[in-house]
Amino acid sequence: MSVTVLTGGPGAPGITTTALGLTLCWPGDVMLSDCDRDPAQAIPAGYLRGLDLGGRGLAALARLHRETRDIGPELSRQTIALTEGDATSRRFLPGFAQPGAVRLFDHIWPELAEAFVGLGSQGIDVIVDAGRLGRDGLPVALLEIADAIGFVLQSNLKSLAASRLYLPLLTEQVSTLPADRPLGLMLVGPDRPYSVHEITAQFGIDCWARIPWDPKPAGVLSHGLTPPRKFNNSPLLGSYRVAALHLTQRLERARALRRELLQGGAP
Repeated sequence: MSVTVLTGGPGAPGITTTALGLTLCWPGDVMLSDCDRDPAQAIPAGYLRGLDLGGRGLAALARLHRETRDIGPELSRQTIALTEGDATSRRFLPGFAQPGAVRLFDHIWPELAEAFVGLGSQGIDVIVDAGRLGRDGLPVALLEIADAIGFVLQSNLKSLAASRLYLPLLTEQVSTLPADRPLGLMLVGPDRPYSVHEITAQFGIDCWARIPWDPKPAGVLSHGLTPPRKFNNSPLLGSYRVAALHLTQRLERARALRRELLQGGAP
């Protein structure tokens, strides 16, 4: 199974909403993990409408780590269901509850990454909301397990200017990894005012998702607003379905290619 990491530059480009939208439209069992190192509790306070987390999340995993307990077997117990009555499992691992807890997690990222990979044996994909890139980039352990890395941005000049500053940092990190990791753009609000063609030409990176600017349906995901009529058939949800399908197909092709290479290199 796969691990997809989403990030972006500053200026609220819509990383969390995009990650949540993909999770809700993913074609298979999936877990969304809030690994944003600038904690905001956006999903619990927004889409989940203030749901009591019961102490679950990264803080609980850090406590288990301090107790020298393996966090892998405990991972699923720290998650919350995002949907009800859905044949597909869609779960959420809450992020940091306090800003001060982030630095205590520096040496735990590798173990968490290993636990994410372990979910693959259960047929569960992982989508990581890594939040905005900081000046030091993303935790290397998350990038090392990523099967795909999506950079979320908008088509306005403010977002593009920020992306110009931070995309090189991400590409530099990716270039130092032991193996290639595909990197693509996740564009929110194309043609507002710049087109997909203009943006991909500027950055030299393919666009994997075109998410329309659709504030009312987006408010359901970002702020827990009451779903408008035909929410499930909205252009926004449709774009998430298309993006999720294309991404899973891309990941499957990459896995098939790796299998062929491994078989070709076998004695």
